[in-house]
Order: sequence, then C-alpha cells, then structure tokens
Amino acid sequence: MRRIWLLLAFAAALVLWLWRSPRGEAPSNATPSTNSSTAPGYVATGAELIDTDADGQPQYSLRATQISQPAPTADIELTEPQFVYRGETVWTLTAARGVLPPAAQQIELLGDVVARGVRAGSVPLQLRTASVSVDMQARTADSSDAVAMEWGRNRLWASGLHADLKTDELRLESPVHGEVARLEQ
Repeated sequence: MRRIWLLLAFAAALVLWLWRSPRGEAPSNATPSTNSSTAPGYVATGAELIDTDADGQPQYSLRATQISQPAPTADIELTEPQFVYRGETVWTLTAARGVLPPAAQQIELLGDVVARGVRAGSVPLQLRTASVSVDMQARTADSSDAVAMEWGRNRLWASGLHADLKTDELRLESPVHGEVARLEQ
C-alpha cells in the first residue's frame, strides 16, 4: 500500500513538472533578428584552412576531418586536426581533437598529440604529449603536459615544452630524463 502511494506521489510530481516546464515556443513578439540563441552554426567535413605569406606561398595549413561551430560566438571544434607549418623545418602536428576560439589565432590540440619535425638532411624529430597550444601568429607551440621526444635512436622525457617554429628552437622543460645512444664508429 505504501508503495502505491509513493508511485502516485511520484507520478503527480512528474505531471506537475511537465506541465510547468517551458514548451520551447518563441514568444509572439520574438523575431529572428532579436533571438540570437537560434542563430545557426556550421559544420564542414574534410576542411582545410591555408595561411599564405606576402608572396602567396603557404606558411601553414590546418586540416580536419570535421570543423564545427555550434553558434556564431562559440569555439570552433576540430575533429582529427592536422596543423602543418612550412619553414626550414616542416612541422606537422596531429591530435584527436582541437579547439579554435572564433576571434583568436590560438589553437588547442588535445588528445594524443604528435608533433613531427622534418628537415632536409636531418633525422626526423617526433614529440608526443597530451595537449599543445599553438599560437599561429607567433608560430610557437607550448605544452605543460609530459612530453616524450624521439630523435633517431635518442629518447628524452620532459615535463613540458616550448617550440619556436620559425627559428627551429625547441626547449624541453625540466625535469628532463634521457637516453642518448652512443654513435657507432
């Protein structure tokens, strides 16, 4: 008997809550221009953004399997982004996802970030970390997460990094632990 009363009380509360909840209908005086919450966003698949220098040559590109912005003022969400900077060293950064604020030149790469630096005549350099913040204007990359670096047979581990993509300067944050392979003669 007690169980029946509890069920009835629960059902009555549910009916009252459903009756009082907003219906999602727009007020009669609302117009599309005054109701900004309904402004549509966008979704693009297989998208690529390219930045060029003064001569029209590509400096960097940003590709993603999907780029979406739910609303005009919301962050731009990237699925499987790939950021490529073409300098003396070609840097390719990939991640599971990324976030790009709508009015900023900063991209946050998140989840299994891999940065690969390739320079003619040199052994490729590869960095792995959980997240990287790339300033596309200044051409820098920073992370405060643990970093693993592979360079040929050499391995280094660090607690963060700062990379200047223009000058090819890489600074690993302490503590740094490493294994350097002895060169065979």
